[in-house]
Amino acid sequence: MQPENPLLTMIREVCALGRAEFTRPHTTEGDPDAQRALVQGLQAIDPGGEPSDIALSLELLAPRAPYFDQLVLDAIAAEVPQIVNLGAGYDDRALRFRHSGVTFFDLDLPDIITDKARRLETADTAHLTLAAVDFGSDDVAAILARAGHDAHRPTLFIAEHLALFLEPGDVERLFAALSSRAAPGSILAITAEVHPAEFDSDLVVSTVDDLMFGGAGPLHTILSRDAWLALFEKAGWRAEGTDEVTAVNHFELPISGRPAQIQTHFLTAKPARA
Repeated sequence: MQPENPLLTMIREVCALGRAEFTRPHTTEGDPDAQRALVQGLQAIDPGGEPSDIALSLELLAPRAPYFDQLVLDAIAAEVPQIVNLGAGYDDRALRFRHSGVTFFDLDLPDIITDKARRLETADTAHLTLAAVDFGSDDVAAILARAGHDAHRPTLFIAEHLALFLEPGDVERLFAALSSRAAPGSILAITAEVHPAEFDSDLVVSTVDDLMFGGAGPLHTILSRDAWLALFEKAGWRAEGTDEVTAVNHFELPISGRPAQIQTHFLTAKPARA
């Protein structure tokens, strides 16, 4: 495994610290203070070695965190027994939404999982399985099977702010792997970075990389909305609410001399075979 892009490491840590600034819901059995405890001592350091400002993360997390929190609460209310958090990082949902009969699986890079396990040594994690994965090379379906995930029971799969950092082929492979583990009643929920349909996706990504990150950017998958829906279908998922758009503006930049607004869309899908 190659060393992680320092910008991606910073983004993960900034988001973790940002989540601790919000008042968020929890279940009766859950720990409302879990996020603050989980990030204790964590510092988001930029590639230059300086502390990073978390103010921007608060703006970006403001719509995202409640959306995925509500999906988890809805799944628990519907008695979905498994919740898989892909690219979980230092997210605390498994602790804050602890609930009898619900098993959580947090997947992320080996170093992150090792550090998270250390931070959770004194917490009640009987309902939580941590699993190390490289989304760019590993078989996620096999990793879930080894972790004890039951492919015959419904699952809420959540990928909050993950697909953006993976190559398009890896996103498709990940979604296909999840489809193979998705029993009827399962849901896949993601944030997808979406550009206006008139622009070429490769050009958008390369322009973002050049203008925002000087050629060292961690962002790889930005597609048109139709391309995202086609990717779902190809990987074995049927997108829901395709006529409705739940989205927030992320950033704007010029593409071939024309302004392009990149949005974060909140997309959910069900297994196509169901």
